[in-house]
Amino acid sequence: MTSASTETVYPLNPGTNPLQLTGIVQQVIQSEINGRLNLVTQSGQQWDLYFQLGRIVWASGGEHRFRRWHRVLRQLGISPASIQMREKELPAQWEHLVLSVLLKRNRLKREDVQRAIETNITEVLFDVLQASAYITEMGCNVSQRNIDDSPVTILGTPDDFMSQARQQLKAWQLGGLGDYSPNFAPVITSHDVLKKHCSPQMYVTLVSSLTGKSALRDIAMIKRQSLTDLALFLRPYVEKNVLAFQPIADFPAPVPKSMGNDRRSSDRRAAMPAPPLDAVAEPADSSASMEEIWRDSSEAETPMMNQAPSPEGPLIVCIDDSPQVGYILEQVLVPLGYQVLSIQDPIQALSTLMRRKPDFIFLDLIMPVINGYELCSQIRRVSALKETPVAILTGNDGVVDRVRAKMVGANDFMGKPVVPEKVLAVLQKHVRYQPAPMAASRAVA
Repeated sequence: MTSASTETVYPLNPGTNPLQLTGIVQQVIQSEINGRLNLVTQSGQQWDLYFQLGRIVWASGGEHRFRRWHRVLRQLGISPASIQMREKELPAQWEHLVLSVLLKRNRLKREDVQRAIETNITEVLFDVLQASAYITEMGCNVSQRNIDDSPVTILGTPDDFMSQARQQLKAWQLGGLGDYSPNFAPVITSHDVLKKHCSPQMYVTLVSSLTGKSALRDIAMIKRQSLTDLALFLRPYVEKNVLAFQPIADFPAPVPKSMGNDRRSSDRRAAMPAPPLDAVAEPADSSASMEEIWRDSSEAETPMMNQAPSPEGPLIVCIDDSPQVGYILEQVLVPLGYQVLSIQDPIQALSTLMRRKPDFIFLDLIMPVINGYELCSQIRRVSALKETPVAILTGNDGVVDRVRAKMVGANDFMGKPVVPEKVLAVLQKHVRYQPAPMAASRAVA
């Protein structure tokens, strides 16, 4: 969408509540034809709402624009690593453009794209309404063009989306975490107290999930829970002062790439087809208890939200049927410049490794159909992978397991739950790569 040369600015009084802001947004959008509405807070936080014929068709901005984009792709079963941006300069609403291109190429179904867009818009509006008291200005640019001439049909009215976002915000507040943004990351502050209030198995699950490096929204997607259910589950731990919340950085913006600027670029493009749409996880069984969901979610075959690869960093592969493990590795390693690929199907792992030729492999010991020992033996029989370092991951850190891992060709052995410091220590032993000192310190903080 091209912006008009002039912008109409609507000043807002500090302290505007969500209901008042809803009315203002509806009035502005429905009085125009096509355009973009920009909302700005006192601190400079910005969101953009794109609209056509008085209906919201896309929304972006905020503190986690790129994390949100990864969740959109994950909902569609698309790996962000498979999206190669060719433009030298990305258009303002490039995310919507990518979805339109995938739809035109029949890689996605129209109803799936619409559902993902609706989820994206509602999430942005949730954040806008939560920050309504701090929004001081709205600017409206009017255009005669439709947003990137998308084949996606016009979606809901502003009232539809704003009402849904207000309901979600109200439920979030009633869940007990209303003072916190879903873009914050929960972190355990007292392990000793936590151990007293949960089972040993739940303690391990919480420690591996609540690392302070995943936003609440990220965790809700991993666990296949609503934000409300997540708030209700975490509230007792917050009240016992064993959890705190901290801001977390957004993922890096995608970098447009030219052909052949990566020694593995052409290989990666061929090796990263979109997983089938029916592989996207369905909502968790509502009859299951919250503890069962958190305990069993590691067994779910959920597509990982892989992050956009860096052209320079080593490629690290994690073969583990638990989505949590690969996700934690991504949170730790991608900010340091590593590339991370998570594989949850051990049957498909070997062919993927042969195509991608990684620099290091984390391999889970206990997996369905084939275990880590057997897969490691197969890896060592492939000439191109004979020298690739492999670290076995397991919760059974015993002498017998370590000896057997050495016998099948593993280079190292790392216990679970996955701890950032241990991950970095193992990689420093086997991979010749030095992250920037500042980035390394943030990763283990």
